[in-house]
Amino acid sequence: MKVNQNISAVISNAQLHRTENSLTASIEKLSSGYKINKAKDSPAGMAISNKMRAQIKALDQSSRNAADGASVMQTADGALNETHAMLQRMRELAVQSATDTMGTEDRDACQKEIEALQEEIDRIATDTEFNGKALLDGSQDFRIFPSVNGELAGTYVRNFQTSDNVSAENYKFDVTQLPQQATYNGLQVTAGQEGVVELNDCSVEILKTDTQDEIYEKLKQLGELAGVTVRKNGADTYDLTSVDYGKSAKIEGTVLGAQILDVDRKVPEGKDVGISLIRDTDQKQDANGNPVAYGEGFTSTATCLTDGTRVTIRDLNGFEMIFEIDPEQDYQKVLEKATQNGGKATIDLEMTEIGSMTLQVGAHENQVIDLRIPAVTCEALYIDDLDVVRKGGADKAIVALDDAIAQVSAVRSRIGAYQNRLDYAVSSLEGTEENMEAAISRIMDTDMAEEMSTYSNMNVLDQAGISVLTQANDMPQQILQLLQ
Repeated sequence: MKVNQNISAVISNAQLHRTENSLTASIEKLSSGYKINKAKDSPAGMAISNKMRAQIKALDQSSRNAADGASVMQTADGALNETHAMLQRMRELAVQSATDTMGTEDRDACQKEIEALQEEIDRIATDTEFNGKALLDGSQDFRIFPSVNGELAGTYVRNFQTSDNVSAENYKFDVTQLPQQATYNGLQVTAGQEGVVELNDCSVEILKTDTQDEIYEKLKQLGELAGVTVRKNGADTYDLTSVDYGKSAKIEGTVLGAQILDVDRKVPEGKDVGISLIRDTDQKQDANGNPVAYGEGFTSTATCLTDGTRVTIRDLNGFEMIFEIDPEQDYQKVLEKATQNGGKATIDLEMTEIGSMTLQVGAHENQVIDLRIPAVTCEALYIDDLDVVRKGGADKAIVALDDAIAQVSAVRSRIGAYQNRLDYAVSSLEGTEENMEAAISRIMDTDMAEEMSTYSNMNVLDQAGISVLTQANDMPQQILQLLQ
């Protein structure tokens, strides 16, 4: 037996210290509900759980992002529902104006209502917003930058409408002919003559008593009904220009019994824009005479249709691109100069992914959904120049409005598809978040039943340790019996 070193007490104290540490850790787990409270509890578990916790929070926010995106689509669709209703009303007015039981004043009343509805369609396109972002003015669609010889040509190569299957890359084509209006110069109607002037199935009677100014006023009014602009060119001669562009624009009729014919003895008519696609298989020779790739974008199966200033390019798999070439907006006459004497102007279309609405719907970078909402203005729908008053204008308006209704239907179908996709995305994100919560729970959360067993065990050992330590501390007292 020794006095200076009580080995039994040291051993008992050390074991009691370990038991109390384990008891404290167990109490901490039971009180916090987490099995990992400090990095030392499980370094790997702590690292994994922090990553998972960040991902769970990101998934929760992504779910809200997708839900907000669905709300955007719902807002846009609600506005387009009204646009659809107005287009239907405009078509009804066009059909009403197409019958000859309607007089000029009646058609004029229909035209005024159509113009009011056009203004409202443009207002809806401009003012429909979500959180300050305009939705229907084209600002949420891909940007296309047309250029001629490196200079931007967006003023006269414009009004693009593209399907979802048009990828963001460069496209090239040649303009071989500008769209033209039908023209007839030198129409002569002299005061003192009498007879009938007929233009495009519309007519006016010229009296012997009419002055030259009165004849001019009659011809101008006739031109408004016939879709022809009449300008004075001399005392008794006039120049005629069709309002529309393209082959369908004609100047037919008679002047005091004489038929209106051009220098080739044909009815004056306009010309559609001439387009030649440059395909991705096209090549040209470099300075050394070697063939190099020249074409981009358009495949060998792409087809091109033109109607006046309007160009429609279609290809397999739903590829469609519609745009307009407007020579009136080409203030520098770039296209006119390039196409003179059989020349051509090469247009380079750079289609980018800039402009689409991007929704972050994942926990990591580049986990996004791009949403495209094209412009739904009267200009974009090609119904900004409807005129049901002039002869044949109602028939053209019916065709244009049919195309516009189909175009808006396509936009709404796209929006509906986006909305369904986002609804599924929300459900998917919520399911993933739920599974991640279960996973992190298995790593972080305390099994209360198991830990309570550990706590009870440690508690008993702690009490036993205290008792044993007390007895160990009493052992040196027995030496006093030897000294008596």
